[in-house]
Amino acid sequence: MDELRLLKDRHDALPGPDESTVAESRSRLLAHMHRAPARRLGMRWALGLAGAAAVTLAAAIVIVPGGGEGSESPQARPSSSHPSSTPLRLRKVAGADDLAGNAAALAAANPDPVPEPDQWAYIKTEESGEKGTRVHEMWRRADEKQFAHMEDGKLEVFDGSEFEVTYPYLLSLPTEPAALLARVYEEIDAEHAKRQADRGRTRATVPPLTAEQRHTYAFQHIVQGMRDAVLPRTLRAAMYGALAGIPGVRYEARATDLAKRPGVTLYRIHEGYLRDEIFIDPKTYEYLGYRSVVVRDKKDARTYFSVTKGQILGWGSMLAGGVVDRPGERP
Repeated sequence: MDELRLLKDRHDALPGPDESTVAESRSRLLAHMHRAPARRLGMRWALGLAGAAAVTLAAAIVIVPGGGEGSESPQARPSSSHPSSTPLRLRKVAGADDLAGNAAALAAANPDPVPEPDQWAYIKTEESGEKGTRVHEMWRRADEKQFAHMEDGKLEVFDGSEFEVTYPYLLSLPTEPAALLARVYEEIDAEHAKRQADRGRTRATVPPLTAEQRHTYAFQHIVQGMRDAVLPRTLRAAMYGALAGIPGVRYEARATDLAKRPGVTLYRIHEGYLRDEIFIDPKTYEYLGYRSVVVRDKKDARTYFSVTKGQILGWGSMLAGGVVDRPGERP
């Protein structure tokens, strides 16, 4: 089923034939229908051509609306190497799967390069905190050997990495949603097994992960990867598809991010009290940002953990991003 879905996404990325192609196919088909009967072997071959022409005609009249609720199909076009006046055919978005499929179709039509190990990702974000919002600029080398950020107008460069989800790991992820999600679950299980082994040396015990915890960690793991990196469109679309495959993930057609931009969201309610979500541009399918908000009071006397409904635990927007050759450079 995943292979069929992937094939459909790739097919949806192809522009429909233009009017001249349709007219030529129709003419060839009608001319063939008025010819004298062919020999049996020749007829089989001729029927194959007629079938192909019929498929071409059918494809020309298929219309699949796209975008958010009630919107028309975005006028996205394939890359400039294959110009076409025909817009991509995107499905109407009614859920997480539709959003992921459209993002994959756009990515297939407009692929972008993967950053080289010595290149840098530039990311400009806006974060909400106790003292209001703060704009932050950072640079992250793709091989994780260095990172940099702007502090009081001065560029500071550091060796090593400060990111839990590394760039080499992100760029190694499959670009097929089911395979990507399986890889994420493997990563979560391996990390938990490592914690169990480490605690075992001190005679402490770490209980097995519940199904709910695995799904929560998978969602947060993928979102964390999108928050701190500039990703190729194909990988980002696969991440949307992987999120859609996590039980409990929902789609909301109208939302506004921290930067007041209209968008849609993919979200999940974790353990009944915490809503984690990402904001996505409904036309370009670019990642816009994230938010974590408490939707039900939660208290745990054993750990002194306490949150109240409406409390925002994290909120940020990606304002700009791109791949550059050196820290301090902006795309």
